[in-house]
Amino acid sequence: MKKQPLILLVDDDPDILETMKTVLESRPYRIATARDGQQCLSRLQDEPPDLILLDMLMPRMDGFAVIKELRGDPRFAGIPVIVLTTLLEDAAYRRYELETGRTMEVQAYLEKPTPPAELLRAVGAVVDQPYVIVVDDDPDILEALATVLRSGPYRVATARDGEAALTLVRKRQPDLLVLDLLMPKKDGFAVIRELRADPATADLPILVLTTVVEDASRRRYALETGRDMAVQAYLQKPAPPAELMRVVGELLEKVAA
Repeated sequence: MKKQPLILLVDDDPDILETMKTVLESRPYRIATARDGQQCLSRLQDEPPDLILLDMLMPRMDGFAVIKELRGDPRFAGIPVIVLTTLLEDAAYRRYELETGRTMEVQAYLEKPTPPAELLRAVGAVVDQPYVIVVDDDPDILEALATVLRSGPYRVATARDGEAALTLVRKRQPDLLVLDLLMPKKDGFAVIRELRADPATADLPILVLTTVVEDASRRRYALETGRDMAVQAYLQKPAPPAELMRVVGELLEKVAA
C-alpha cells in the first residue's frame, strides 16, 4: 500500500507551524515539522518529503540556504518547495540570484498570511501529481530525462545506481520507475528481480529505458531468473522526448484507472 504524501513544514514560529499543520491535516497528508534550515536538512535523511513548505527568514540556516543545499544535492534536488513567507516575492528572487547566480527554483511562492483554501490548493497542485523515479548511471542522461519529465505534471526523483534506486523506492513507492539496465553496484536486472520478489513492490510499474536491445534483455533475465522480465514498457535510447512523455503518460493513466 502506498504511503500518504509526506509534507515537511519549516518555520521558526511555533504558532505558524501549528496553524499550517492543522490546515493540512484536514487532507490525507502526513506532516513533519522543523524550526529552522538545519533541522529541515536533518529531517530529509529519515525520509525525503513529497513537499517542503519553507519560510525564508529563520535563525541558524534560512530558507535561501536550504534551497541552495537542496538544489545542489542530487538526492534532494527534485524535492518540490513551496515558499510561504512574509518576504516579498520579487525581493526574495533577487536576493537568491545575487547570492547564488542562479534562479530560485520553487514550485510556488505564497506570502503570509495565506488563506487556508489557497494553501490547500497550492499543496494539492504539487503532491497530487504522479511520482516518478528515474535511474541511470550517466549523469548527463539522468539530468536530461529528469528535465523532460519535470516539464510535465510529474514529481521526479533520481538515482545513479540500482542500490540507490531501491533505497528511494523503499522510502516512498513511486507511481512509475524509469530504469536503465546497465549500471554499477546493482544493475537494472537485479533491481527488477528484487522488486518483483517483494509483495509490496511486485506490481510497481516499470519502464525500462536503456541501450540494450529488448529481446537480448528479456533472454538474459529469463536465463538468470527462470521468469519473464515483468515490465510495463521498454524503450531503447536515445528515446525522443515526445515518445518518452507519451509512454510515461500512458503508463500513469493505466495506474490511475
